[in-house]
Amino acid sequence: MKIINFNKHRGPRRPYAPPLVTEPRPKRRALLIGINYAGPKQRFVKRLWRDSASTARSGQLQGSHVDVLQMKDLVIKEYHYSPDDIVTLMDDGEELRSQPTRENILREIDNLVRDAKPGDHFFFHYSGHVEQIRNKDNTEEDGMDECLLPMDAKGKDTDDEKLMIRDNELRARLVDSLPVGSQLIAIFDSCHSASLLDLDHFRCNRVYVPYVSKGRRKSDSLWNHNVRKNALEQGYDGPLVSTRGVYQTKRVSHSMVKTRKSSIQHCEGRQRVQTRKLSVKAAYEPSTAAMPMSPIELCDSPIAMFPCDGWCKPDGSEHEMAQVISLGSCKDSQISWEDCGNSMTTALVKILKENPNPSLKDLMLSVSHELHKSALNVHDGAKKYKKNMKEYRRRGGKQPAVPTDMDNFQDPQLSSHQPLNLEKNTWNP
Repeated sequence: MKIINFNKHRGPRRPYAPPLVTEPRPKRRALLIGINYAGPKQRFVKRLWRDSASTARSGQLQGSHVDVLQMKDLVIKEYHYSPDDIVTLMDDGEELRSQPTRENILREIDNLVRDAKPGDHFFFHYSGHVEQIRNKDNTEEDGMDECLLPMDAKGKDTDDEKLMIRDNELRARLVDSLPVGSQLIAIFDSCHSASLLDLDHFRCNRVYVPYVSKGRRKSDSLWNHNVRKNALEQGYDGPLVSTRGVYQTKRVSHSMVKTRKSSIQHCEGRQRVQTRKLSVKAAYEPSTAAMPMSPIELCDSPIAMFPCDGWCKPDGSEHEMAQVISLGSCKDSQISWEDCGNSMTTALVKILKENPNPSLKDLMLSVSHELHKSALNVHDGAKKYKKNMKEYRRRGGKQPAVPTDMDNFQDPQLSSHQPLNLEKNTWNP
């Protein structure tokens, strides 16, 4: 019987190689919300909103859907998001699940950050109304909570105030669940939008803009009091925000009074004094007498409740939490404008198409200037409208005038989890 050796023509046995396991690619998801408040069953708050003159009486917006479509096109073409990973909610009445009601907005926010892992990128954009209501637990510097207004909410001072989405709830769902190493960029094109995510740092993220908004009769703007306090570039040693003269007098005899003039340059949190002319020598000699002991026990100074004083610097804590950036179209005390072709979203899209990854400093400078130009155009249009209405009334016209604005400006605000280096950190959704 012949034995056949089947291993005779085989080569050496290959070592076992386990199957190749590839790590999943980081997720890139986006949620875009635009509310015009114009549906057939829509309910409005009868007040002046972020709007154009033709819709100021109803609370209806015109450009929120346009903002969403512009932003969706931008994140697909410039930042390579997949259309399948982008969810849009608009009150167009086409599909029930895509309507921006409170229930749908919260559900899609939860879906946006679900199963978040280090390296994931999330993008959130909201264009619509934001309302302010009284804060009851002293957790807001201005004493007000900012709230998103879904399409099924009337607003404050109504029975369904619970349908509004408060900033505390928005942060809890959108920010607090993010792991270290993930990233969220949120854009709020609405009124009162600076602190909608209740992030700690915002004053230290302001950039120096070499203009001061001129309000009525060249005074401060009625809404924003646009003095750029604590908004100087790093290393800036020039004049501070405001300067005022101080005169001090001293009688040296019955017939002579000497005067010295000083200028005080004032900025919140610090003060500098520069002496221009001094005719009286001032000297301070501390008393050598023993100070009596006070019966009151000494204690430490109170600790600030809010961490950002405008002079924060990166300290390495950015590696201990998720990177979260929120861009608001104005301060919490301001309102913003919208019209087709005239909104912060439109200006932002225009800037990012020219340079998709600018430094945060360059981005904030560009957006600030664009919104300043838009505000000046709004003011010019309001002046022309008032002039025409005056002539119209002189000829006997009875149609009531719509509200106009010739005073207010809006300052875009950048807030973050931790202090940012605006020159080194880039915009990279």
